[in-house]
Amino acid sequence: MSSATLPLKMPKRVIRKVRSLRWLVRLYVGVEGLASVALVLGIAFWAGLWIDWAFEPSPQLRILLWAAVLLATCYVAVRYLFSRAIARLPNTSLALLLERNYPELKESLVTTVEAAERRRVAPLGDKSLLEQTSQTASAAMGGIQLSRIFRFRPLIWKSCVAIALVGSVVAFAFLQTETFGFWLQRLQLSSAPWPRLVQLSVVGFEERDGELVATVARDGDFQLQTYASILGEHSAPEQVEIRYRLADGRRGRHSMTRVGEALPGRDASQGFQYSFNKVADNLWFDIVGGDDRIRSLRLHVVERPQIVGTAIECEYPAYMQRSALSKSFSGRVELPEGAQAVCRVETNQMLSEVTVHEPAHQHDLPTTIDTGNSQTFSFALDIGIEDRVLLLTMRSREGIENREPYRIVVSAVRDEPPEVSVRVRGISSAVTPQATIPFVGSVLDSYGVEEVWFEYQVDQEKRERRIPSFQPQGKLAVTQFEPFDLGQADPESRSRLVDLQPGQKLSLAVQARDAYDLHGEPHIGSSQRFLLDIVTESELRAQLEKRELGLRQRFEAIHEKMTGIQVLVTRIQVEQPFTDQQPETENPETENPDAGEQERLRERDRLRIGGALQNVTQIAYETLGVSEGFEDIVEELINNRVVTEELKRRLIKGIAEPLREIGEKMLPTLEEKIQALQTAFTNQQSLEQAHRLTVVQGEAILEAMQQVMNRMLELESYNELVELLRGIVSEHGQLQEQTRAERRKKLRSLLDEE
Repeated sequence: MSSATLPLKMPKRVIRKVRSLRWLVRLYVGVEGLASVALVLGIAFWAGLWIDWAFEPSPQLRILLWAAVLLATCYVAVRYLFSRAIARLPNTSLALLLERNYPELKESLVTTVEAAERRRVAPLGDKSLLEQTSQTASAAMGGIQLSRIFRFRPLIWKSCVAIALVGSVVAFAFLQTETFGFWLQRLQLSSAPWPRLVQLSVVGFEERDGELVATVARDGDFQLQTYASILGEHSAPEQVEIRYRLADGRRGRHSMTRVGEALPGRDASQGFQYSFNKVADNLWFDIVGGDDRIRSLRLHVVERPQIVGTAIECEYPAYMQRSALSKSFSGRVELPEGAQAVCRVETNQMLSEVTVHEPAHQHDLPTTIDTGNSQTFSFALDIGIEDRVLLLTMRSREGIENREPYRIVVSAVRDEPPEVSVRVRGISSAVTPQATIPFVGSVLDSYGVEEVWFEYQVDQEKRERRIPSFQPQGKLAVTQFEPFDLGQADPESRSRLVDLQPGQKLSLAVQARDAYDLHGEPHIGSSQRFLLDIVTESELRAQLEKRELGLRQRFEAIHEKMTGIQVLVTRIQVEQPFTDQQPETENPETENPDAGEQERLRERDRLRIGGALQNVTQIAYETLGVSEGFEDIVEELINNRVVTEELKRRLIKGIAEPLREIGEKMLPTLEEKIQALQTAFTNQQSLEQAHRLTVVQGEAILEAMQQVMNRMLELESYNELVELLRGIVSEHGQLQEQTRAERRKKLRSLLDEE
């Protein structure tokens, strides 16, 4: 074989067929790419139009949608159009495509194209073979149809759909010029809403951060009011629906209630309503009716305004001479009459409006919300003489009011007259003209006593006033009083201020006033009136002697009772009826006939001890009562200035003090002895010693009582002697008066004879 080589030349028919295939491929790819882009744009047009018409998204959301459409369009254009348009289509690849679709070529076309493309050289014998193959491929080109290589049905469908979409857009632009123009405005981010057949509106909502928000109190009700316009071309839908979602993700829907039936020409809108009951948490919802929809509505749940603290700042009236008071209270506060007060209230919410209403007078009090802290407010109060009921209504910045008016009761504490609770002490209803009348007790006033005095009246004469030297000068309580001295003399005339004679009656009371100066005169308080009979010394002594006699008779009864107690104690059997060695039997009465009698005697002695103990306690109180009775007699004698040292010594040293000694020491000691006897009698231990000590103490008490009774009898004799002397003095006075009368009679007769 020769090594000389010549290049193989591709037949023209093969070149034309491969070139035609290349242009058809590029045309197919171009049409398909353009159809894909048209499909994306058409779908984006109608989908965007529907989304914008149905939901009317915000400009920000529309920008995101348009950006998504642009990205999708660019992606399809790059993938299905530009990347394929610039792709290389070598002859070898096209030949392989023809070989795959026409197997009868038997790779002659590929061999021819590769030999021509590669400029392959071969021996002479091979050249003829390649030329034969080339001629075979060239001859076969006449029977090859390039249309069999392409699938035109998907391209036709895609192109038809794309043409339909583009055509629909063009038709929409020509047929719905206004709508298409409005859509273009929306594409330019216009905020104008789409014109609709149904136009819904709601009341009570305000726009916040792209939402329509209405505020409702927690666990409160909200009445949703929706109106559908029936003006112009608008019409009311048959049904309006609420589609809501809760904070926890739950969803639901409810139909609104149609309110009446609106008529065109008469009404402007058709009303719908729905009640949200007991709203506990935030609620999001849309309102859908016909072709209109109101989106992004929200019920914002807030707490109701509540009072968390109330305080009062009170300035007392000047006459009270008290510093200002500040205190907390809850619901009710008591303030003095005439005070000036400022009530400060703290709440849990920022407030926009506060109303303090007084229903009794049907007016509102001026209130001030603190500028630095709008959760607090204050209002002034003038405290009169009547209680005041105030109703507080608070509105928060969200427009929520408290469920019920908060009630504050301001009680006016009236300045009452001084409370005078006094009584006479050491004096009875009969006094001598020179007596001193002491008072005990108290004068109380909440804001201070200014003055205390005595008001007295003799018979039916004019009432007079005597002012003691000591005055309280604003003290809250007066517990010490100067006595009212009937014998007090005027320092200038040296005559008695109160000239009393036996047989007259004296009315006496203690009075006091405070510093009240708000309305009218100061308040004056008075004790009860004490009515006293003015008697002579003899009459007073006679009355006291009767009391002494009554006390002596009481003490004689006490002495007799004590004697009976001593007899009972003395009769108690102290010998032990049984010994510890006595055998036990089932029936002691049958075995020992004396056992039942002994037990009865023991029970009797127990009763005697119990009775004696009870009587001793009673006697002690009665003895002290008699002692106090004699002390009262002495005090009354002293206050009436008729006592002598001898009589005072007899009554106090001889009677009152011994009686007190008996009642406070001796009888309680006897009570202890009897209790020890009772214990010993039960335990059968030291019974004889306890009994002996009890008897000895009882005998000592009886002896002391007898001594007091002897002194009482001596006092009676002394009183009889004094009474006898008083009788002699009285008869002597009567004799002197008769003598003076006889003398005057004789002098008149002598004068008549001359």
